[in-house]
Amino acid sequence: MPKIKRVVLFVCVAAAAFVFACNEKPRDLGSLFPETIEGLQRTQLIVGQEALDKIDELHGKKITVEEGAIGVYMGAPGPPVMVWISRAESADVAMEQTEVMVQKMVASPGSPFHDPSQGESEGVIVYRFLGMGQVHYVFCRGDLAYWISASPADAGKVLSAFL
Repeated sequence: MPKIKRVVLFVCVAAAAFVFACNEKPRDLGSLFPETIEGLQRTQLIVGQEALDKIDELHGKKITVEEGAIGVYMGAPGPPVMVWISRAESADVAMEQTEVMVQKMVASPGSPFHDPSQGESEGVIVYRFLGMGQVHYVFCRGDLAYWISASPADAGKVLSAFL
């Protein structure tokens, strides 16, 4: 199957899966970040306007979200684990924003993300990408969209902590 057809098929499956995955009512975003995750220590928690500014900076434009939070975790030497969570105005909007993110990660020319895959964990459809020496997970629950970036050694336990 040509690459473009695989990408289109992947995006279509992603869109359908998010309809079923976004079904949980969120809590205060700061409360979603544990102090530790199996040997990883939270070294920074960014909330409020500072988090919203960093989310906009990451995207290179203003993103319409109601709330945002970013957690940084350190453990073994290497890049920090980054967890980004944003709250949209509704579950449908969170799903749409997550679908757009997944589509851009797959289809953007020069994207550093590769080897996309889709799976289910804890009843949530989770999209996995490799890139920049890390594993990246993207998913949504209710009106929350998540992006986790972690080393291959830490990725699974961090994902479990946020599911």
